Amino acid sequence: MKRTAAYAACLSALALLSGHAAAQSSVTMYGTLDVGLDRVDKGEGNVQGTVFGVSGTTPVPNRIAAPATISTRLTPSHTRQSNIGFKGVEDLGGGYRGLFVLEGGVTIDNGGLANDNRLFGRQAYVGLTTPVGEVKLGRQASPMLISYYLVTPEALGSTDLFGAGLVVNTVQTWQDNQISYAIKKGPWTAILSYATNSGIGSGISAARSVATSSTPVATGTTGQIVGGLTAGAETASGRGKTTGAMLAYRTDDLVALASYHRNNFDNVPIGVVSGTTLVPLFYGEHFTSFMAAAKYTFPGVGTSIAVAGHNAQFTLRGNTDPEVRTWTATLKHPVGAFDLTAVFLNTYFTNYTKGKDRGLMLGADYNFSKRTAIYLRAGGIKDKRGNTVVSSATPLPLAGGPGAILIPLGTQEVPLFSGAGQNIDARTTMVSLGIRHSF
Repeated sequence: MKRTAAYAACLSALALLSGHAAAQSSVTMYGTLDVGLDRVDKGEGNVQGTVFGVSGTTPVPNRIAAPATISTRLTPSHTRQSNIGFKGVEDLGGGYRGLFVLEGGVTIDNGGLANDNRLFGRQAYVGLTTPVGEVKLGRQASPMLISYYLVTPEALGSTDLFGAGLVVNTVQTWQDNQISYAIKKGPWTAILSYATNSGIGSGISAARSVATSSTPVATGTTGQIVGGLTAGAETASGRGKTTGAMLAYRTDDLVALASYHRNNFDNVPIGVVSGTTLVPLFYGEHFTSFMAAAKYTFPGVGTSIAVAGHNAQFTLRGNTDPEVRTWTATLKHPVGAFDLTAVFLNTYFTNYTKGKDRGLMLGADYNFSKRTAIYLRAGGIKDKRGNTVVSSATPLPLAGGPGAILIPLGTQEVPLFSGAGQNIDARTTMVSLGIRHSF
């Protein structure tokens, strides 16, 4: 087993990177199951700039649009992303190996499927390892997601605020229709990827393949989330074409890397759903992001420190191009069978509303073994609304930080805190106690 199955879920699929070797054909089943009992407290949001709970284009009172709420839930994937997968490899001789991965996210609280109700919503690909690198075709992790897995001392569960920049756009995580090439030379690893449509549909909104209490079912008129179930269908226009790259330097103690992501929106409408119709607030042209990060583990002590900076820009029709900058840091320290963590978050629009989201998450894990642990998480995020702006498409006013605005606009499939969401200019806190097992 790797240190955690959450890392293996992403990185064991990259046979070249994780260093696995096989002398014969083999198929392995693996996974992680993580579930916790949590309490989420959301403060009442600010009426001005609300992008959900509106009547037409008119914001409604706070108590209706964004009331204070307290929720107690049984929720999956707090510290690790729950998943079940199958991977196979065949040694072809001469440095060649065939390989495949089929991996799906699961919502262990209700036995359902994650990743917008996909059976193998995380990874589904075949590949070939050669003496000069590895090629894979199918639904895969993006180079940006792999970068975050390599540096976070946690594992990108919903309480890992370190990954906040990653989820600014869902197709920075898992991508449809991807072709990738990876090569490793000594401590250096490089990845290049291209997707014919990584998951951009004909309209972008919070609609999903299965309706929830707060989101409608996706149709041809409502649009759907970025990375939604049917958003990856290729078109002659080239909508959704995506490129990505990563370059990493890795030793036992130090990981330093940089990654890049860009996808074409092809002028699709981005907005909110009113009834059964998508009301455009913007028209997207493309999305570009890059990140740089480093993690250092003190030899003989096991303490890890990681920092990351992520910058993302939505290029939209007109003169509005919202830019989101995210800084995160994590400290993780082992004490006997315990792991103690602290994760810091600061994400904000550098222009546009100039709204901010700042957060802190504290954690303690008790490891019965390398596979089984119980955990406690406590923390929260505070949204600062910034300025009120009006889009060029509708008179609906907008305000707030990235977490409060981007979630209702469908760019995030599963936001932090397992979909708890944020109210504008309000605080959201979470306390959770849970258990996980990897196999």
